Amino acid sequence: MSQTEPNACFNGQILPLNEIAISPSDRGFLYGDSLFETVRVHAGKPFRWEQHMARLSSGADIIDLRLPFSADEFLSQTERLIQQSANANCIMRLAVSRGAGERGYGFTGDEQPNSLIAIHPLPKQNSTLLSLVSTDARVAKDDPLARIKSGNKLGSILAKRLAKQNGADDGLILNSDGNITETSSANVFWTRDGILRTPPVTDGVLPGVTRELVIDLAAELGQAVREESVSPSELQQAEAVFATNAATGIRAVGQMDGVALPGHPLVEQLVEAYDAELARHAARAG
Repeated sequence: MSQTEPNACFNGQILPLNEIAISPSDRGFLYGDSLFETVRVHAGKPFRWEQHMARLSSGADIIDLRLPFSADEFLSQTERLIQQSANANCIMRLAVSRGAGERGYGFTGDEQPNSLIAIHPLPKQNSTLLSLVSTDARVAKDDPLARIKSGNKLGSILAKRLAKQNGADDGLILNSDGNITETSSANVFWTRDGILRTPPVTDGVLPGVTRELVIDLAAELGQAVREESVSPSELQQAEAVFATNAATGIRAVGQMDGVALPGHPLVEQLVEAYDAELARHAARAG
């Protein structure tokens, strides 16, 4: 086995990536009939594992997808892969497809799901302020599929492409009411009148694991948090804006649709609280 060939865990078996074959009839490949989780690995252990698995399980219930392994079995596979990669700080992506099936959108329930766990480098920690731009990408308000991490991410792909075309780091996805839901890959928070705010899940928002953590950390800091809808023009009036996801944690936003946004001490306090949570995780892992 080549030392330079990265490995992945396919259906519970660790193999070199170039030896993994997925059927051309796999429904994840054909229709995006799949789920995934992106998990930060810190000090050799997945961070917020239980929360990621809870969301994966919830998504599987929503689309009636049978998970091929339990959360504990997925964890064992992940830890084996992390040990082999010798990378204690990285990103792990777990994907589960419904598996190969007959042509067409219908499924029988007898399909054999496929799972793939892969390790990726942790994005470089960047202190540069993010720039965001509103895009034409849309999601329906109250869409139950907006609350799961499915393999169909064309809305996010479109938002990211439009952002790059406009010289921004990321694109904002709006809902059918014209309110902001999230960026292509992160939840959005802002402060106004001393209150931390974020769009409600019912606006078509993915319930991010880091979003949930930030809400908890804010409560520990004694900071009031409110879920409310926000339009692009209203977000431009915020005291501060930041984005959150598993890969990059908390990143402040410095510009939106060409308008410079101010900063706020609360953002730095939350970054420090997030880093402290990572340190506690590392201590438990050790």
